[in-house]
Amino acid sequence: MAVVAGSVAASAKEIDTLYARVLREPANTELNLRFARLAEEQGNLRWALMAYERVVLNDPSNWEGKVGLMRVRRAIQPTYTVMTIELGAGYESNPLYYLPANQDPYTNRNGANQQGKSTWFGQGLIALQDERRIGGQMWRTNGAIFGRVNSEYGDLNYAHAGGETGPLIDLIPGLSFTPAIGGAVGYFDDRFYYGEGSGSATFEGTTPEGIYRSLRFRAAYRSYDSYFPSQEGWYYDIRGRVAIPKLFGEGTVFAFSPWVLWSDISGTVTNTLVQEIQPGAYTEYGGRVELFKKFGSWVTVGLNFQVSQRNYRNDYVIGTGEQRKDTLLIPGAMAIFPGFFWKEWDLRFDYRYLRNDSNDPTKEFNDHIVTAAVTKRFDPFRPAPMPGR
Repeated sequence: MAVVAGSVAASAKEIDTLYARVLREPANTELNLRFARLAEEQGNLRWALMAYERVVLNDPSNWEGKVGLMRVRRAIQPTYTVMTIELGAGYESNPLYYLPANQDPYTNRNGANQQGKSTWFGQGLIALQDERRIGGQMWRTNGAIFGRVNSEYGDLNYAHAGGETGPLIDLIPGLSFTPAIGGAVGYFDDRFYYGEGSGSATFEGTTPEGIYRSLRFRAAYRSYDSYFPSQEGWYYDIRGRVAIPKLFGEGTVFAFSPWVLWSDISGTVTNTLVQEIQPGAYTEYGGRVELFKKFGSWVTVGLNFQVSQRNYRNDYVIGTGEQRKDTLLIPGAMAIFPGFFWKEWDLRFDYRYLRNDSNDPTKEFNDHIVTAAVTKRFDPFRPAPMPGR
């Protein structure tokens, strides 16, 4: 015991001596590294953090400093939990995706004029983002439940629940890796729609300039209920994202999100529900650009544009025999009023215009969607404030 006590006292004296030297030479890389190593060994992670930060600030190319800073930051990272609740309503001009009667080459088959296509709808979302340490390893979990109910077309009522979880592993400074497993279920037309299992690998990180980058590889198997013409099969996608702050001035964020999707889900392709993943055998290429601008603390506005090209392998155009090809264009805009109602309760407006161009004239459509929603983000595990505080 005397030996252990003597060792502890010696280490305490050494770190005090090093600290005094660091105060005299705060830009000395070697002194700061020695101090940081010893502070880590003794469990003084806050001291180690400050020392590694000084190293990186004064010697940005120092690899040991950058790796040490990454390691200590992850070690002291607190549990992060955010719950999002959103309730809203909206209007959709063409939920069944009909062509206007005067443009539809099959008007006689579908019925004259196709009146009463628009609908009002209500929708809700509950989402969870969670990062916590399990057995010494930081673990990330994301999940969401979404539902929409239509006033005119009950067979378009839709719900989705899904999530994924996996460890958050630091690879090099500014780059982490998250392998994850997940699952999802869908509800559509008043019945079970599909079940899905998936696996993914996500690489992401932020540069010293604050630029966020991510690249996700994902494989999933989806099986539809036998009631629907769709059946089952695999799909694979690769999705990237780059978000650059202040590219167009203070308070702005510009983001670009490209993707490639390959689907081999068997069965007949339907055209009554536009989703990120639809049944069918096809290859899709797409991208989305977004620009957000914050005006003070009272409003954030955004513009976005999405385009995708979907080439079907087993669907052919009647009359020409060509393989079906669709180009979907979705320009949009949004506005968020933070704390509009009370503190964490925000007001959000969204508009999207959907234009699907296809070499199959029966699959072309236009659609306008406008929504207004109240959104609240909070930590469900944070203690509520005491009355009067």
